[in-house]
Amino acid sequence: MLIAPASDAPDKSAAILFVDDEANVLKALRRLFHNEPYTAYFASSGAEGLEILRQNAVDLIISDMRMPEMSGAEFLAQVFMQWPETIRILLTGYADFQSTIDAVNKGRIYNYCNKPWNDEELKLLVRNALEQKHLREERDRLSGIVLQQNTELKELNEHLEEKVEQRTEQLKNTMQHLDRANNNLKKQYIDSIKAFSRIIEMRPGIKSGQSKYIAEKSLLVARKLDMNTEEKQNIFYAGLLIQIGKMSLQDSLLAEPYYSIPLIDIRRYLKHAVEGEALLKGLTQLKGASILIRHQYERYDGSGFPDGLAKQKIPLGSRILNVVGDYIAYLEGSMTGEAMSVSATINQLMSRKESYYDPDVIDTFIKVLKEDTSIEEDVVVEPPTVKKSWKNSKLFNGSQNTTVERPVMEISWMQLKPGMEVESVHFENKPYIKNCIIDQKIINNINSLRENTGKNPVIKIRMGKK
Repeated sequence: MLIAPASDAPDKSAAILFVDDEANVLKALRRLFHNEPYTAYFASSGAEGLEILRQNAVDLIISDMRMPEMSGAEFLAQVFMQWPETIRILLTGYADFQSTIDAVNKGRIYNYCNKPWNDEELKLLVRNALEQKHLREERDRLSGIVLQQNTELKELNEHLEEKVEQRTEQLKNTMQHLDRANNNLKKQYIDSIKAFSRIIEMRPGIKSGQSKYIAEKSLLVARKLDMNTEEKQNIFYAGLLIQIGKMSLQDSLLAEPYYSIPLIDIRRYLKHAVEGEALLKGLTQLKGASILIRHQYERYDGSGFPDGLAKQKIPLGSRILNVVGDYIAYLEGSMTGEAMSVSATINQLMSRKESYYDPDVIDTFIKVLKEDTSIEEDVVVEPPTVKKSWKNSKLFNGSQNTTVERPVMEISWMQLKPGMEVESVHFENKPYIKNCIIDQKIINNINSLRENTGKNPVIKIRMGKK
């Protein structure tokens, strides 16, 4: 049975089809998107979804993975064959890891979202997907205009010099619009990867803020080492998505500090790097990043996982991710089970110089920690302002006393725990508290304010020990 559109309001900006065999899920989606500027269709099976698509123009599809008769992966694969321009998003549970990979490969899905979803994250995912589709269509339209104008220019008579000048000026303006559209599309793509990174960190046991920190600091190291634009872009994408393979790990493995994981389970834990590469396989723009993710646990002396590569045979991007990832893991306690100071963490890394870590990368990373410059100008259209998110602490390195600072990381409100050192908490850009050790009472107050305002706070905490 086909379910009618959620609203009869005219002039909706985009059409969305929701497919799920559970009536309660469709009702929840109907409520969630009731006030959004979309025309919404609902189907309780893949067959019904195909029938709606034959009768209506649809911009975006959100489909459940597990459905009787026709799975979400099978349904989206058929959609890709018949309506390839339609954006495809998959709703999936954590247990559907292999099925999700099949959907990525066969259905060419744009993205996927875990059940249960976060309402705001899902709406943001939909808005980003539709915006990217619009930018792509606008780019194609402008490309068509450019092609048409090129044809017209060829047909102009050589004596119509004035007309040629007019057409040339029009072409120049069109190319400028096309460049802006391409730049906007590039920025939208990066924003989508960032949103996807945040969705990954919603998985219990995956630390919020780590991926962003690893991506930013790895990019700074890559810049110091004069890597080219494509290499810097790949390492930034790899940093944001470095934890994607962890979504398949058991809760018990994610909860344990690395040094406490039983030897029999270590290989299973490290395998998330290979599974991360597999998840991104087939996505052309992420091919380079997926290779860096695969080799994030290789060691400089050849003792690492999964391929035992050594020295220069390890991709430079992976050598950088290895150092930065271990640094933050030692600092916040997920390596040993206890947070370490900046100086102790640096000493730990230095003790494994030339065995675990590339010595040039180690030295460059320490310089980056002391300088802390702006981070994304190599991969976004407009570079952000320089961010100062550190607190001074002393580090003895060799024969010189140098200053390296403790990093600040952004976490979600669900990860707040008594005893954390909060750098700041903001609600809608308005400061709530700054520079304090929080207790349960403060956490309760933050949660109450979040429920009353309906807005999630921006929470930043300091990592490591003083």
